[in-house]
Amino acid sequence: MKEKSSWKDTLLLKILAVLTAVLIWIIVVNVSDPITECTYSGVTVEILNENLLGDTNETYQVLNDSDNISVTIAAKRSINDLLGKENIRATADMADLNRESGTIAIKLETTKYNDKVESIKGKTKTVEIEVEDLVRKQYRINPVVNGEPSDGYVVGDVVLDQNVVTVQGPASVMEQIDHVTAEASVTGMSGSISTTSSIRYYDADDMQLSASRLTSNISSVSIQVELLATKEVSYNYTIGGYPADGYGVSDDITADPKEVEVAGKSSIVSSLTALTIPATSLDVSGASETKEFKVDLNKILPDGIRLADEDFDGIVVVTVPIEPLQTQVIDIKKSNITISGTEDGKTAVLASTGDVIAISIQGVEGRLEDLDATTIKGEISVSDYMSRAGVSELEAGVYAMPITIELPDGITTTETDVVVQVRIKEKG
Repeated sequence: MKEKSSWKDTLLLKILAVLTAVLIWIIVVNVSDPITECTYSGVTVEILNENLLGDTNETYQVLNDSDNISVTIAAKRSINDLLGKENIRATADMADLNRESGTIAIKLETTKYNDKVESIKGKTKTVEIEVEDLVRKQYRINPVVNGEPSDGYVVGDVVLDQNVVTVQGPASVMEQIDHVTAEASVTGMSGSISTTSSIRYYDADDMQLSASRLTSNISSVSIQVELLATKEVSYNYTIGGYPADGYGVSDDITADPKEVEVAGKSSIVSSLTALTIPATSLDVSGASETKEFKVDLNKILPDGIRLADEDFDGIVVVTVPIEPLQTQVIDIKKSNITISGTEDGKTAVLASTGDVIAISIQGVEGRLEDLDATTIKGEISVSDYMSRAGVSELEAGVYAMPITIELPDGITTTETDVVVQVRIKEKG
């Protein structure tokens, strides 16, 4: 009996020893490799099956940065030591969208040791999204030139290689788009440029919109900007018609503005000194008082020339003074009068005595005052006189022949035909 009891005691002791060893091992393991928690911030939630919204012609955006979350992993220290933020996979499946609340549940796992992780929890449980209709629309691209070129130059033609863009995006963004631009800067430049410009979207208040939620068939265009040389020029006036009897046009024609700035290629602008306003624009027929004419310069600009100021409509007001005619008698030096067409064997001279002949002329006061009688010339054609008289020969004697007087514009003789006495003599 004693031997049997001793054997049982020994077995019991051995079992207790084993249990004690296991317990000690568990205690040692838990002390040396305890369960720890590690928290990682800035974990991005991957949205799965986004194409499900595309099938219904919808799109979405994440609200409140809810796809950027903090995640806490509970695992043995030895496991946590082998995990990092890059081993966390956070997903939200569009198939699980709760349209009523606008949320998708977030699922968390690790890309390794997932079966050894005690728990993985996110501070945020759902991704908040806003779903809206997807809109597609075409917009005209407006070229915009920024800055000022060098002095003496202005912007000419601006050309895009494409002028229409097709844009797709959420309705809330698309409805804000008022205009689309492609922009280029010409600050300080004096020659034409060609560059590539990104397409920009603006609202009605000319505030630029973010294109982060927009897709388009093109993102940039080529833009060519022509720079033109400029020059200030005045006007040349051509008067049409004749004023009423007894009236004439004064030289004091004025225009408002006095000069205009034009633009064009340097080779064309450099040779231009004035714009010619045609007679059809300044018709004074029958006028007996000063007249004003509104002339559209756009209609008379030479080829290759345009108005430099885009804000100027091109209308210039021309004032043509109409004044009563004044009469005046001037003396023309005989030495300024030539006689031509004399028959062979004969001579022709002025029959009057003295060094001058008196001629009555008429014109507006200002032109008469400016006239220098010493420069006035005249011509008598004997052959023309004979032709008009229907004779082939003139006998010696004195004849009343017409004289052509060279007078400045706006001054005429008071008589239609002015005649002087010419003496024909035989040579010898």
